[in-house]
Amino acid sequence: MGKSCCGLGSLDKGFGLQPITRGLKPRAKGLYPRKESGAGQYGTITFPTVLENYNRTTDYKRWQLGQAYYYGLGRSWDDKYLYSNTRFSTGAVSGVSKDIVVMFPSKSSPERTWYAGLRTRGSIILPLPLSSSAITTNTSSPNPEDHTLTYDVTGVLTPTQVGIFNVFIGDQFEDTASGPDYPDHVIEEPEGSVALTLISANVGAMTLVFDLSKAYGRIRKNNTIYWKELKYDPNNPNVWDTSSGKHLCSSHKMFCCCPDHLGGALANLEFPKDSAGMDAFPLPNASRSVIAEWEKQGTGYYRQWRTLPQRIDQRRECKHMHALRWVAGIPWYEPSDYPVNEDDLRSFGVHIERDFGSKVYSDYNARHRINYDRYLLSLAEVVGIEIFPGGNPRDNIRSNLPILWNDPTEPEISWCRQNDWWLKRGSQQLQIFNSNTGQFETTVNQDGFDYPMVESVAADAPDAPVIVK
Repeated sequence: MGKSCCGLGSLDKGFGLQPITRGLKPRAKGLYPRKESGAGQYGTITFPTVLENYNRTTDYKRWQLGQAYYYGLGRSWDDKYLYSNTRFSTGAVSGVSKDIVVMFPSKSSPERTWYAGLRTRGSIILPLPLSSSAITTNTSSPNPEDHTLTYDVTGVLTPTQVGIFNVFIGDQFEDTASGPDYPDHVIEEPEGSVALTLISANVGAMTLVFDLSKAYGRIRKNNTIYWKELKYDPNNPNVWDTSSGKHLCSSHKMFCCCPDHLGGALANLEFPKDSAGMDAFPLPNASRSVIAEWEKQGTGYYRQWRTLPQRIDQRRECKHMHALRWVAGIPWYEPSDYPVNEDDLRSFGVHIERDFGSKVYSDYNARHRINYDRYLLSLAEVVGIEIFPGGNPRDNIRSNLPILWNDPTEPEISWCRQNDWWLKRGSQQLQIFNSNTGQFETTVNQDGFDYPMVESVAADAPDAPVIVK
């Protein structure tokens, strides 16, 4: 055998051939840029197996972790409640939204906390009782998904108010108020209630249209009230109670800024030095085609890897939202999509509630100064402000729905619409746009009095948001 001019290389200097006793390091399943293809391209894509994807999307784990949060297992239920009355110059009924945002500790958040928002049930109550003569059901289509319930609100709402209801498309409304006053007329434990999803609001016809095929309601099992999708029968659909003077009101609406629910991430503006494993200046995912100008212009401040459906009953809920459901008295009944393989149930219960450790909690308590970029994101969504609008609002390509501006400088007046919010990025400066004055303001005038647009209140204040279970 001839002698090589260079030999085989030294194995103890990190180059040359590797010892055959050292196994190859396993890599995550996916595509990797290499010399032949993909070199120099930003990012990569990983593809989970069928079982990995099932375990990742299963609702059971989120449901059980949320239940554990609520019952205080481990040290995880070290929460803080932020009560607020959110006001609008023009509202669907009263112009006031009764909201609670809960802070959950987390070691993966820069502030060691995620913000879960809750618009309490009855924040919107129609002023007159439901009437059977004003309700029409349409079940003629062979496709049940096209079946609708139309509520004629002539004499109940003004045309302007009906127009505002476009903000609430995708929200659920139910027959659980005995009168028009919040919270006195919000019924406790309304077993047998029916909630339908709003799909359109027609000012010309003065109608609100709801999806009849996917009703939700409260059922009682083992002396506990649960929230459940109701079985649909086109010949006997679930409709609201129109015989006992009940009023239509908004159901609980929830949102969380954690990545599991948001399907995205915001930049770490407050603690950039703590960004290891977090999004310091998030860039778009390689697997996502960014087509909305709003999302493109947000590069470096936020990124999305999943678009949230407009309908809240189609969104995946995180463990924080499942915990809020227990708080609100409407938990889901135990899901049946149990984890498999490495996440099987025998081992899952052992690590259902991890102890975050003293450092996480000391950081969490030290950083209790509210991060408005995340706090307002959760609050805006539950009160009806668009947080990720389509089109390009900076070029006047947008809907008439109010949006949350996160620009570092005040948006151009020509871009803005009534009730738009502007939160100066990285600050606590929040303002609302008044189309009458053509400017952003910090207060809202109602009944001749000026109120903060988001008024923080004590839990025991007479006008504080109330959770009626």
